[in-house]
Amino acid sequence: MFRLQQGHELGNAKMTTVMQDSRGWIWCGAQNGLFRYDGLHFQRIQLADTFRQATVSALYEWNGMIWAGFSNGAIGRIPTTGNFIPALTGDAEAEKKFAPSLSLWQIEEGLPQQKISAITADPSGALWMATYGEGLYVWKNNRLYQFGLEDGMSSLDLYALACDAQGRIWAATDAGINLCQMSGNGQKQVQHIGSENGLPDEIITCLSTDLQGNIWIGTQEMGIARMDAQTLRPTFTTPNWAYGEISALTVFGSKEAWVGTTREGLIRVELHHQGAMPLPDNHPLRHTKTHALWKDREGLLWSVMDKGQLYVAEVRFGIWQPGISAVQTLLSDRQRRCWAGCQDGLYLQDKPSGPFRKVLADNVISLWESASGEVWAGTFGNGVAVLDAGGRVRRQLNERNGLINGSVLNIGGRGTEVWLATLGGVMAIGAEGKGEVQVQTALGTSYVYKVLTDRQGRVWFGTDGKGLAVLENGVLRFITEINGTVIKTVYSIVEAPDGQIWFSTDREGLFSFNNTDYQHFTIENGLHSQQITGLAVDGNGLVHIAYEDGFDLLNPRRKNHVMFCAAAAAGINLNALCTDAIGNVWMGMPNGIMRSAAYDEPFLDDPQPGITAVSVLLKSIDFQQQNRFSYNENYFIFNFSGLWFTDPDVVSYRYKLEGFDPDWKVSKDHLASYPNLPPGKYTFRVQTSEHGHFEEVPEASWTFFIERPFWQQWWFVLLSLLAGISLLWWTIHNRETRLQKEAGLKRERVQAQFETLKSQINPHFLFNSFNTLITIIEENPKTAVQYVEHLSDFYRNIMAYRERDFISLKEEMLLVKDFCFLLEKRYETGFQLQVNLGETKGQIMPLSLQLLVENAVKHNIISASKPLVVEILSEQDGYITVRNNLQRKIKAEPSTHFGLQSLIHRYELIGAKPVIVTETSEYFMVKVPV
Repeated sequence: MFRLQQGHELGNAKMTTVMQDSRGWIWCGAQNGLFRYDGLHFQRIQLADTFRQATVSALYEWNGMIWAGFSNGAIGRIPTTGNFIPALTGDAEAEKKFAPSLSLWQIEEGLPQQKISAITADPSGALWMATYGEGLYVWKNNRLYQFGLEDGMSSLDLYALACDAQGRIWAATDAGINLCQMSGNGQKQVQHIGSENGLPDEIITCLSTDLQGNIWIGTQEMGIARMDAQTLRPTFTTPNWAYGEISALTVFGSKEAWVGTTREGLIRVELHHQGAMPLPDNHPLRHTKTHALWKDREGLLWSVMDKGQLYVAEVRFGIWQPGISAVQTLLSDRQRRCWAGCQDGLYLQDKPSGPFRKVLADNVISLWESASGEVWAGTFGNGVAVLDAGGRVRRQLNERNGLINGSVLNIGGRGTEVWLATLGGVMAIGAEGKGEVQVQTALGTSYVYKVLTDRQGRVWFGTDGKGLAVLENGVLRFITEINGTVIKTVYSIVEAPDGQIWFSTDREGLFSFNNTDYQHFTIENGLHSQQITGLAVDGNGLVHIAYEDGFDLLNPRRKNHVMFCAAAAAGINLNALCTDAIGNVWMGMPNGIMRSAAYDEPFLDDPQPGITAVSVLLKSIDFQQQNRFSYNENYFIFNFSGLWFTDPDVVSYRYKLEGFDPDWKVSKDHLASYPNLPPGKYTFRVQTSEHGHFEEVPEASWTFFIERPFWQQWWFVLLSLLAGISLLWWTIHNRETRLQKEAGLKRERVQAQFETLKSQINPHFLFNSFNTLITIIEENPKTAVQYVEHLSDFYRNIMAYRERDFISLKEEMLLVKDFCFLLEKRYETGFQLQVNLGETKGQIMPLSLQLLVENAVKHNIISASKPLVVEILSEQDGYITVRNNLQRKIKAEPSTHFGLQSLIHRYELIGAKPVIVTETSEYFMVKVPV
């Protein structure tokens, strides 16, 4: 029944305490460490140097943390969530980063220096810590307070803590119990509970709170007691306690308590009759010191024993009466005495855990208790023996006094009527042995395996070959087909507390009837087998289905949920199942009698799934905090577990990645891998089952997002679309602008060329040029030839350059020099050209400098006494400056104002540096970019 929990991860660790957190993990404190357990593997928690030389002496869960108290007064804590089982990443550094570790709780006031013996919390959110030597501490309103002798504590050596229904803290000491409270303003209240309150012992060694908020206490010498939280007085004690000091205590509902002792091992205490039952003398845990006990959410009992070993037991199921073997029929009467019919006789146990005594020597195969408390024992061949409560035979019914057959397979009845199913047929008789014997001839002489009289007075018969029969209002009818399934042989019939009728068949499985409808249960619903040997229903309504190799527990509220128990539960006979007065089911087997306890508190009946770790690109992540990933973070590994300490090896998993997997995947593995996930929203779901059926089972899930790459994001697509439209618009607009500029520039250039040419073929220009030529011819024919050459070059260059956008500075200066040669011959010393360009090179618009020289001549006085000096200079900033001394004509020449403005506009059109015009009192300057 008790299984030792071992693992290579433990090394030589010796356990000291144990607890289960709200997520289902088992935490074990040890002399040299802290471990978390999932039923298959122990995981060591990393400890800081402060803890390494100390023993874990207390564990508690509070505020999302596991709090560990140590023998040196240190207190550590660790979150209950996180990557407790690293994903298979192969990255040692990443796994070390996310490996769980216990951190030291550091507060301004400092921690105790003595052993932390217990930790608990109250409903106000205060954390209480008991020490052995420094009294009681409480952390409240972010401050640590101490309860000492001056505050009313009866001792500074505390053994245990518990919180009652009123939120008060009970502190166990060697001088009674201290009931402690602290108000919001820090005022301390201490009330002493001792022998004057009815405590059976002043030395209180352990405490436990039950479901009603009352406090159970363990003592040094007087066993256990239940203290009422309202009256502060005991309502239950264990008289004549003979098992020594109690070291641990846990309570199962209102029916049972398990007690650990320092010298006698584990003791089971039945609370209804105050009976204390130790383990058998030959049990390996008998006479072994118990360090700690814990009742988990599955109803399992965890115990830390003398040598630091951890055991677990399903105490709901256990062989409690190994002294009786080959049990054929069982009965638990109203006084909870146990009657066991065997081949060699009938045995009676007068009180639980007591010895059996033989009260009848016949081969007993059926038992039934009448309303008056008499026990009817059906034998094989010798009729029925009717016994009183003490086991004395009151009368014998056999073939000589009216029975149709002496082999009584089953007995049933209600009120004053008893039905006997014999090898010769079925008959009814008065419960007092009076009245006429009635034989149910309609049932024939075939076997009837079971007779049941229900609460409505109907009599049900399980026949061999005629199906299920029911006698109602004097009419017998046969049920041989249910929803298309043929019913021939019915072995067992029971009535549940809710009035539902359950019956089993030889090969068609199990049926239920709720007075209107039938339900059919087969192996497809999770039954271990369809060859059922017996049925019983416990006080919680769970149907016990017996087979040759074990039994199932079926919860009627969950049609597809069945839990199979094969531990030592084999060979249960047809009549060897019964339900006692407090709802427990007892089953007789070849090697003893087994009990299935119906505790009146809820327990989980499914493995509880949980996602334990997630890795992305082979790197562990904190998946509790992070759930969004970039498009290239798309390789996921999920670790998960299904906590089922009842039988961890049978757990199977069904998982699905919604958004990727079309169907569920079923596996026994603890991980799932998904490489190369596309962008999107995903939910990883995992379910667990201990029987292979996944309907209505618990589930764990985690939702995450893989973002699309930025070029697939809506905003990027929108921006790209807008950018494309903008680019197209800019291209078209730019082209139109460029074409307009080119057209404008072309117009300006043509107009400039036209104006220049027009100005040069102006009659005055030609007249002046020819007059100058005539004068030169008469005076100097040779110079006249040069003049004609320059005039010819000037007009030829105008014609050559007019179609070009730019010409070199050198070409422009040749044109200017030709033009100035003509002017110099005309004005002689009245016109002077000074050029200082140095090594300047570049491109310039054609006729631009010539235009500026011409404007200077046109608008200024030119004479020998007032010569016009035109300078063409190179600037450092990329400009050519044309400057002339300012001596405006008194009467201005007619002007179109086109030349200079056209030059400025043409440079604006091409986007070049602007033409700069400057006028002072002495000079007129124009800067043209090169």
